[in-house]
Amino acid sequence: MVVRSTVKKPSIFEKTFLSQEKLPIVYQARNDSDKDSIANWISKNEKEWQRDLGLYGAILLRGFGLKTALDFEAVALATKDKLGDFYLGTSPRDKLTDYVFTASELPPHYPIMQHAEMSFLDNPPKKLFFFAKQASYYGGETPLTDLRKVYNLIDPEIKKKIETKGIRYQRKYDGPSSGSRFSLWKTKRWDEMFNTTNIPEVEKIAKKNRFELKWEGVDSLTIFNKQSGFRKHPKLGTTAWHNHTQVFHFDTPVIEVWKIFKRQKTLRSLGVALLLTVITWFKKLGDSSNYAMHVTYGDGEEFTSKEISAICNTFWENLSAFRWENGDVLIIDNFSVSHGRMPFNGDREILVSWTV
Repeated sequence: MVVRSTVKKPSIFEKTFLSQEKLPIVYQARNDSDKDSIANWISKNEKEWQRDLGLYGAILLRGFGLKTALDFEAVALATKDKLGDFYLGTSPRDKLTDYVFTASELPPHYPIMQHAEMSFLDNPPKKLFFFAKQASYYGGETPLTDLRKVYNLIDPEIKKKIETKGIRYQRKYDGPSSGSRFSLWKTKRWDEMFNTTNIPEVEKIAKKNRFELKWEGVDSLTIFNKQSGFRKHPKLGTTAWHNHTQVFHFDTPVIEVWKIFKRQKTLRSLGVALLLTVITWFKKLGDSSNYAMHVTYGDGEEFTSKEISAICNTFWENLSAFRWENGDVLIIDNFSVSHGRMPFNGDREILVSWTV
């Protein structure tokens, strides 16, 4: 007679939380776990990690010894999802492998506001993967906010207007002869955005994504597009706040840097806040149609200062920020949870991949 054991094999990790918000849930490696074991586990246990991702919105894989972009890519590929290789977002990035990019080449003092990745597109990424190849010694946290919670907490009047009118985006980009990769207001050039200097090809990509283009010579391009402000999860059916209002609106950088100063309390963060406040005040004396980045309701109605402050406050009151450790991998449900970047000091290299 053969007796089969019913004792389950111990997991390669323990599940924990870093904060009371339970965002993200952490898969903390046991001592004998490594990069191959986590990739293999993800491949064979899709039902379990997909359930956790749907429930919490983000999973942090910690302590598995990942060191390179290829290690990271192997974990992303283990999900069996189709990964993206063409980036239509606003942050300057460098491509490192077939499906791995640097998360952002913006300078350390530059904050990246909370957002769902490429929410201004018709078909934004479904999942995001971030990898800490090198964590900074100070700052550089990736704050997370549950967008389902934000949707429920936002002022009903704002929601009603967005539901009725949608969101209209305006983004200006310099061209290839400008030399600089980014400026304080224009985060990268249009040839980096579309990965080509061929204008007919740019117009073809724009048409596919319902972008309206306004050329001013070959070195200045303004992109307009209209998008919904909320999205239903393709599998869970939950509704989330899903737009770039708190990123692209002209007033939000000033709101953001003052909140960062209150958090970091450094001379640099104070200097950035003061300088940006003065520059923004002068720029607001001009016409909003000339702003490098801006967002309005879909019919062109401006958000009021009170509305923008309320939106930003909702994110800050519900964010969960954690400190990266070298080798961490963060998986985010892009239809449920937003992400951003705090300013930092020291070397920091965070890589990214995503599903389409």
